[in-house]
This record gives sequence, C-alpha cells and structure tokens, in this order.
Amino acid sequence: MSGAGSRHIAVVGGSVAGLLTAVALARDGHRITVLERDAEPLPETPCEAFASWQRRGSPQTRQSHAFLARLHNLLADRAPELLEALLASGAERVRFADLADSVIPGAGVLPEDDEITMLACRRVTFEWALRRFTARLPGVAFRDGARVAGLLADPGAEGPTPRVRGLRLAEGVELAADWVVDASGRRTKVSEWLEAIGGRPPRVEREPCGIFYASRFYRLCDTAEMPPIDGPMGADLGYLKYGIFPGDARVFSITLAASPEDEVLRAAMRPAAFEALAALLPATAPWVDPAVARPVSDVAAIARLENLRRFPVEQGEPIAHGLLMVGDALLHTNPIVGRGCTLAAVNAFLLADALRDHPDDARAAALALDAATGRELVPWYEAVRAQDRNSIEMAAMQRRGEDPFRTHRADGSVDPKGYMRSLVRDGFLPALREDVAVLRAFLRVFNLLEPPSDLMKDPRLLGSILASYGRRGVRDASAHGPPREAIVAHLERFAA
Repeated sequence: MSGAGSRHIAVVGGSVAGLLTAVALARDGHRITVLERDAEPLPETPCEAFASWQRRGSPQTRQSHAFLARLHNLLADRAPELLEALLASGAERVRFADLADSVIPGAGVLPEDDEITMLACRRVTFEWALRRFTARLPGVAFRDGARVAGLLADPGAEGPTPRVRGLRLAEGVELAADWVVDASGRRTKVSEWLEAIGGRPPRVEREPCGIFYASRFYRLCDTAEMPPIDGPMGADLGYLKYGIFPGDARVFSITLAASPEDEVLRAAMRPAAFEALAALLPATAPWVDPAVARPVSDVAAIARLENLRRFPVEQGEPIAHGLLMVGDALLHTNPIVGRGCTLAAVNAFLLADALRDHPDDARAAALALDAATGRELVPWYEAVRAQDRNSIEMAAMQRRGEDPFRTHRADGSVDPKGYMRSLVRDGFLPALREDVAVLRAFLRVFNLLEPPSDLMKDPRLLGSILASYGRRGVRDASAHGPPREAIVAHLERFAA
C-alpha cells in the first residue's frame, strides 16, 4: 500500500460514474488513474462537444438526462468547486419556488424547499465540464485509449477470495494499483476478468424495462421563450411515456418511450414520426412548435434496456478484495426516470467514504460500501422494477384493446390495480397542479431527497388526492394525451 491516507486507485471508465469517483477520491488525497477506452480529445467548449464529441463507449451521452436535487446538494456539500464549474459551463439551477409558482400561482413555499434545487443541463455539457474539472485535480491522471484486458491479482492470497492488485491492459502493459474501481458501465466485463484470475463472477439480477427510448434535442428560436411549465414534465400514458428535459444554452430535449413490442409506436425512432407524435401530445406540442424551437439533433434511440444489479458481496463476503464497483456496472435502472447520474454520484461518494473509513482493510471496505448502497441505491432500483412491471402490463393491455384504468370488473367488483392506476392518473397527477403540498412531496421523492414510497398512503396527502379524483368527471380526459387508438390512427394517416 501507499503511504498513510494515500492510495493508488485505478478507475476503469472515464464517463460520469468514473469521473465522479475520481473527484470523490481525489479529495481524500489518493492518486487516481482513470482509464478511458475512447481516445477522442476533449473539445474546447460545451457547444463544440455537443456538435462533435464522439463518445462511442457512452451512447447515452446523446440521450435526455435529469440532474436531480440529490446530485445538486451532494456536489454543493462535497465538491462545491465542481458545482461552480458546472454552472460556469452553462448549467442552470431550477428551484422549487419557481416551479411551484409556475404550476400553482401564489403557492406558498417553505424554507426547506431550497433543498429541491435541480440542474438544467445537457448530459454532454455535464460530462464535458466534469472531465475538464477532473483533469485539473492534483493526483489525477488519464490514460485515454486504454483497453483493459484483465485484472492483476494474488489468487487465494486472502483465503479463497482473490486480492486484486491492478490491471492488465490490452497492449501488454501492467498497471499496479492498491484498489481497482469498475466504472465501465452496464456492459462491464468484470465477470470475465474475475473468472480469469480464478474468482467467481458476481451474481446478476436482470429484468426488462419494457421500453425503447428515443430522444431529440431542440434549440429555442432567438425570439422565443421557454413554454410555461404547468404540470409534471413527463407522464406515463401506459402505451407511451414522454418527458421534457430543460438543458443549457437554450437547448432542451424530448424523450418518447414505448414497448419494443409495439410495432406502430416503434416508428418514433424515426424523425418524422417522432415529430408527429410530439406535436400530438398536449404537454410536448408547445415545445416542438416550429415558431418556438427547431431540432438540433437527429433522433437517438436505445433498445433492449434492462434493470440490472450485480452482487459483489454474497452471503456476507466480497467475491474479490481490492475491487469495487460503481455506477451502471453495479446497478442501473430504466433511464426514463432520469436517475442514473444522480445515483452514480451518490455511489461515488459512498465508495470514497468506505475507503476513508477502511483504507487498509479490503474486506471491511467492500462490506461497508455494500451496506451503504443497500440503503441508498437499492430501494430506488427496486421501486423502478415494480414500476416497470406495472407499465409492461398496462402497455400489453392497451395493445389488446383493454382499459388498464378500468376500476370495476365485469361482475361489478373493484379491480384494485385498475383503481390505483385510475387514482394516479385522475387524482394524483391533477393534484400536482392543484395542491403545493402534493407537488412538494412528489418532487422530494422524485429528486431522491426522500426514500421511494407510495405517496397515496400518506394521510396528509390522500385527502387532497381523493378530492382531486372526485373532480375527474369535469376534466378533459385527454389532458395528458390521447388514447392509443387515436395515436395509432394518426401515425397511420401520417405514414400514408
């Protein structure tokens, strides 16, 4: 090991999770080597990065992203210089007070509402500023174009568990390190690396998200203002999900997502159909009005999405000593909820805390990180899995022509699932635009400031939600979007 308080740590992967890990570790005086497979040089400005920076190892860079209040607050507390660098690069704060007043004019705010402060920023701007900041930190070195071929280890040096001592690179170079952090993303080769040194691969839990995901970026016209925000910036219609993501430099993005089994809606991966769909949805239509904004990117689509979790600790023991995992390599969830970068930041600082508390005890550090991620990350992973199961069921029902929001069965009995879906659509979502307490509670959970929970079980909020539900008969049923059959007919007319 290196001297007291300082270790050499090799971080595999130079995207957001790896860079945030380097920032968190460098603040404790460690020496960090970040190994990034892409060798593309960093452009001079965020605008140049958006136009030309090729991140082949990180395809999600061209997708919509949300930078939630938990991330903003974590950086403000643990890396304030990085937060300032992001703001200087064009990121903007989005505060609860401004959002609440635009949704519910005259809504009262509380002092603690300052905690609900998000960042509006493109993913490419965030990563550009993060890379630039990290490269200037003392003790951080980059090896761009480096391809990891495997691990260096002492098999069985600490009982049956291998002790990782560094990395083997594809060019035959060995890199010794006190610790290796796998931040190489959801396609990590960690299982192959561990098997090659006589270890056992981590158990993998995976489940389909049930969507494909298509995003397009737009820039506001010179004389246009951002459309008013009068409710949630996204919704789940069952057959279709949508989201609006404000960014920097007057750029924003829109994401549409649907089941990969829905052949009609898969047309949204093509620009013309994407535009037709976005123009049909009440929430997104003002944003894609040609008088308001123009596209500045093609449609970027990703399919075969999974909720996935790897288990580096089994039955109370790490599967390897000296190897830790972070970001999508450890767990990732449906990107439509926009939590990836925020969870990666939480993960990175939890890892730094584990190494600070146990710098010379590989087993204790691994167990501490596993326990912390179980508290701080896994509940969000489990919540998204449950949400996706419900969405998959709803989408399948709608493709069959069934109504997933029907509250009663044919025999007159209450359908609990249908009732709860109807209560969410026709009670909870409208209440977000009517009651600041409901909006506050939702945004605290959405921004990872409170643990995931069923807000409908909160007696303080349920009365307001039920009252809103009772007024469902006087509202336009298509406020969030038309039924699937109307979308299908529109796309068929458009194709013809």
